[in-house]
Amino acid sequence: EDPLGQIYENIRLIDSTDDAEDQSGYSVVETSVGRHSLSIKRIQLDSEDMDFAVVIQDITWKKEQEKALILKSVAIKNNLQTIASLLRLQVRRSDNGETRKVLGESMNRILSIATTHELLAQSGVDQVKIGEVILNIKNNTVRYFARPHFDVSITLEGDDFEVDSDIATSVALIINELLQNSLQYAFEDRETGLIRIVVTRGELYSRIEVIDNGGGYDVENVRTDRLGLSIVQTMVKDKLRGNLSVESGPGGTHVTFDFKNQIMEVAGVT
Repeated sequence: EDPLGQIYENIRLIDSTDDAEDQSGYSVVETSVGRHSLSIKRIQLDSEDMDFAVVIQDITWKKEQEKALILKSVAIKNNLQTIASLLRLQVRRSDNGETRKVLGESMNRILSIATTHELLAQSGVDQVKIGEVILNIKNNTVRYFARPHFDVSITLEGDDFEVDSDIATSVALIINELLQNSLQYAFEDRETGLIRIVVTRGELYSRIEVIDNGGGYDVENVRTDRLGLSIVQTMVKDKLRGNLSVESGPGGTHVTFDFKNQIMEVAGVT
């Protein structure tokens, strides 16, 4: 029937509850009606002849996209973890130290990407908190690359905000490479070490700094064929549309990279 002229009790899609409406007179509730998902907004009106307005939005497509994203992220995460498990078996079976090292590094890179997709699957949307991504990467890297009995402290400071999946994956790989590099080379012959990760949010570009108090190295003469360095440079320049800066000396190494808060691909523009 035509809802116009019906009393509200006959056409309301949800039960009215005191919890649904906040003190400002505005509330939003999501509900399902048949195969449709709806967002229902109720707005209190300051009018003599009208108590409130109801705005109903069909969000079925959005909900279906969220479900598809979760399923996709879960599938990718499971596949990556399977590959990482196979690499772990190869590490255990190899007697060559260099081979074990290379396989371990590759395994950790794969787990870095898997971590991002796990967070995406949990959130159900194409955005994750950058702090969660970095914390997971930090824990994985310390687990696999910190020397036994080596006391290392890794701190996360600054801002926390949401980024999309492409940015999160690139940041995860970069942080993984930088932490891995510090743990393997910065603290040789030392019993303790400190690594600071500082995140600063900007309006268009945000910045991440990875700072250690290790022995440093000669930036001008560093090997350019190292895979880890190549990954960092490629991710910052090509994926994040940002810039990379490295300063190093006897007091430690300071790596800074920035990235666009939103990466937009433009194609087919005439």
